[in-house]
Amino acid sequence: MKFQRVDNSRRADLISRQLRQSIFTGAYRPGERIPTEHELSDAFGVSRIIVREAVRDLERSGLVKVKRGVHGGTFVEEMKHDAVTTVMRDVLELGNTKPTSIIEMRLHLEPFAAGLAAERATSEDIRKMEDHLSIVPRSPGKEYIRWNLGFHRLVTHASHNPVCIILVNILLDLAEDMIREYTDGRIYHDRTSHPAILEKISEKDAEGVRKLFYDHLLVIVPLHEEWEKTGKLYTFSSNK
Repeated sequence: MKFQRVDNSRRADLISRQLRQSIFTGAYRPGERIPTEHELSDAFGVSRIIVREAVRDLERSGLVKVKRGVHGGTFVEEMKHDAVTTVMRDVLELGNTKPTSIIEMRLHLEPFAAGLAAERATSEDIRKMEDHLSIVPRSPGKEYIRWNLGFHRLVTHASHNPVCIILVNILLDLAEDMIREYTDGRIYHDRTSHPAILEKISEKDAEGVRKLFYDHLLVIVPLHEEWEKTGKLYTFSSNK
């Protein structure tokens, strides 16, 4: 991709923007290496220090990963939500965001994603969800929490809507943070809803799975409300 030289004002920012655009337009795809510092320095007509600053900006955004060594370089990353989650954690902390705000958004977005999954899920998506539900962690701690929310992530992935996938995964990251921080890890969900949700998706029942998923989340709303009152999420148990 041909880059345009930049002037001296906000040079690193302008270089970062052009590099981002080259990634967004597919000039450099996930796993591919972008030009070296020396090559970028020549292309933009700036020092390697300025280029390095621009690349650091991309790295902070999760767009690239810098690898050291003989086979090192700067490589484009796969689309991930992790970097956005990190920013969102800080924003929500600063804004003193309430737990009920998180669950309110989940109540809207996750049933929507489940409806899309019912319309778009592939046989591979269905197989992954079936495999996931077939192995239930024995302990009710962190592994169980990850497994429980992992099914939600798989449903969202089956929506095949990249924006929805990113947004829901951020909310699930925040939900996992809250559960781990404000409980002793022993939080339960009923074990019948997930198989029922999968069945609706397999049947391509978009309306049915939206309602089922909404009801599935609705039962944990009191947890978030109680935490706001007491500063603690109580253990929730249903159909263990």
